[in-house]
Amino acid sequence: MSDKKHLHTISELSAHPISRNIEWSHLIPALSSIGLLTSESNGNYDFTRNGHTIVFERLHGKVLDIAEVLKLRHFLRLSAQPVGDDASLHYVQIVAIDHHKAIIIHDPGTSDERIEKFHADLTKGRILHKTKQSPTFRDEDPTDSAGYFDSIIKSMMKSRRIVILSHGTGSSSAGEKLFAMVKDHYPKVMDKIVAIKKCDLEAMTMPEIIELGTELLHGAAERIA
Repeated sequence: MSDKKHLHTISELSAHPISRNIEWSHLIPALSSIGLLTSESNGNYDFTRNGHTIVFERLHGKVLDIAEVLKLRHFLRLSAQPVGDDASLHYVQIVAIDHHKAIIIHDPGTSDERIEKFHADLTKGRILHKTKQSPTFRDEDPTDSAGYFDSIIKSMMKSRRIVILSHGTGSSSAGEKLFAMVKDHYPKVMDKIVAIKKCDLEAMTMPEIIELGTELLHGAAERIA
């Protein structure tokens, strides 16, 4: 779909009277063209624009109902301007990781927020980037490819403060395995890790992951101060 068609679909959300024929198949790529859209395993979508985030459910019908149109219309107005940037959240990362997938949120809650994804190809030892849909986080402990963790650590080198979120403990925790690798081989990155926390990633939405990680980052900043 062309940019012109994307803009037309977005404009329909603000139409008067309320449009009753906005198709989900047109809306999803249109929203992706103006912000960051990620799908959750429960069928919901997280949409982030200018540092603002909304969670909405894609209904089973072909077109949006009135409630969804009004919800998205309000959000587009709210997110027209960037949120007030918190200087303490620039150049920081939230790393949410299991043995299959890792998500790194850069500059969480700021206008520069972006998400980087890594997937372990456990059969071939490769890293799969930029997949259209992400598998759910899973609390399993397969044999990991070394390249999976190496790629994540390489990205972590770009940050000044890092929080790691993972479920499981000991050898079943990809977060603790990542932490151990950093501790043993990357002392400069080790100095940047301010917290590692066990949590149920599978049950958390992206906004909840960002909220928890941000709380830990703010708490670390207070301790340092």
